[in-house]
Amino acid sequence: MTKTNKNIPEKIRSFFLAILFLSLPFSVAGDDFAITGLYLVTFYLLFTKKDKWENKPLLYAMGLFLFGAILSSLFSGDILNSFAYFRSFWRFGLPFLIFLSFKKRDYLPYLRMVIVVSSLIGIYSVFQSFTGIDIFRSETMQKGYVSNQGVWNAVGLFSHHLTYGGVSLLLFGLFAPNCFNRQFSKVDRILFTVGSLLNLAAVVVCMGRSIWLGTLVTIIFIVSFLLGWRKSVLVLGVGLVIVVGLFSMSGEKYQSMLNSSVRGRRITSILSTQQNQDRLMMWKSAIDMIKDQPIIGLGPNSGERMLPYYQQVAKKHNHKFQHQPGVGVHNIYLQNWLNFGLLGILGYFSIWLVLMVEGVKNIWRKSISYSKENSLILGIMAGMAGSMTAGVFENNFRDGEVQAVIFVIMGLVMVFIDRKVKK
Repeated sequence: MTKTNKNIPEKIRSFFLAILFLSLPFSVAGDDFAITGLYLVTFYLLFTKKDKWENKPLLYAMGLFLFGAILSSLFSGDILNSFAYFRSFWRFGLPFLIFLSFKKRDYLPYLRMVIVVSSLIGIYSVFQSFTGIDIFRSETMQKGYVSNQGVWNAVGLFSHHLTYGGVSLLLFGLFAPNCFNRQFSKVDRILFTVGSLLNLAAVVVCMGRSIWLGTLVTIIFIVSFLLGWRKSVLVLGVGLVIVVGLFSMSGEKYQSMLNSSVRGRRITSILSTQQNQDRLMMWKSAIDMIKDQPIIGLGPNSGERMLPYYQQVAKKHNHKFQHQPGVGVHNIYLQNWLNFGLLGILGYFSIWLVLMVEGVKNIWRKSISYSKENSLILGIMAGMAGSMTAGVFENNFRDGEVQAVIFVIMGLVMVFIDRKVKK
């Protein structure tokens, strides 16, 4: 077999990787097409022994999560319906596809693709926010994303503002630390800077409060590592004292300033019990479900089994739910526990923590500019911390578009750690 023929599978893999990275900021259909192609070409390369499988801690964490899902499905009382949910797990192999694909491949061209596409969509999202015009959607769909206060919740090219915000949060985290790393070329640092700023703008105009909180955590995470813990604690402490001091001296004045703008009112609503009543009642229902089935859970696709709990809470608190059980309880941790039981929630935490711990360990007490991989790992860890924070208030991990980005960056962090170890 000629060298050209041997390279054909890798060229096909490169094609699907390009489709995947181009699609991440705007198209779940493009993501799924690319992931399917990557599965096929990777299976072929493993079968012909041109790729070598490596067991990673993430594999065992996912195994625990899936075992919890299987166990809860078997005892759900509606086995067929519960196991029908398992088709949503098909992307779980993506981190390993990314790891195998980039073991010897340059990742920068693919990151540049994501920067360019997400930046263009970021510009469009700002246009959406200020004009309320979406040239890709009907007027009926546009009305669905105008809040009661008359402000457009930017959705980019997705169908929901939290989907767009969740993706932009992760990309902002990935890009931001690299702006300061002189190991990258000047052109690449400019690209990372532009991508960071426009994805941050997208986070702002998506109007998702959970996304704002997650992005704040992402920024604090990055600043803490760039400045070092002592300096960052000092800076954050001084900032907190200034904010508290201003509000304590002229609370009404600053409250009035916030309430004078839509985004200001959105910020103040974060701590408003009245404006978060529906979410609080959903959490109350979820806790009641977990109390009844703490070990096994209710099983996946459990909307009908959740309904009595919703009705009980609605009657007790005289509350009319805006969201039905089928859309989830707007907390990914409660959602996974009530669906997949104790093993499921432990597995879910493990999926994040095995990489968070390993990633932080690799950049701890080392200059972020020490290598390209260090700043990329920092960005991924920061974005993951922000996404986990946002997950307290939404079901972001179950959103296919957001999940694809999460699994891609999980695969990338395994690549970067592997390269650092080999060096």
